[in-house]
Amino acid sequence: MNYFKILCYVLFICFSYLIINNYFSDEFLNKKKLARENYISFLESEIEKISIIKSQKNFKKFKDNSKYFKIDQEKEFWNLLRTK
Repeated sequence: MNYFKILCYVLFICFSYLIINNYFSDEFLNKKKLARENYISFLESEIEKISIIKSQKNFKKFKDNSKYFKIDQEKEFWNLLRTK
């Protein structure tokens, strides 16, 4: 069991050493920067392909939707409330 613990400890130290050296190396940082720049240019090209939806400039204009509402039922409802 002690050999297993020692082996695990040595592997952990080797793994940590390799991760730290590779993560902070100039080559890795340059690859990461290049990948981010390529992704930004990809996103910009995809955004340009999206079509823009054109809408009214005066979107606060009132629309009369009274034909969709039944006014008689609303009056009955309010009359029922008044009786109670």
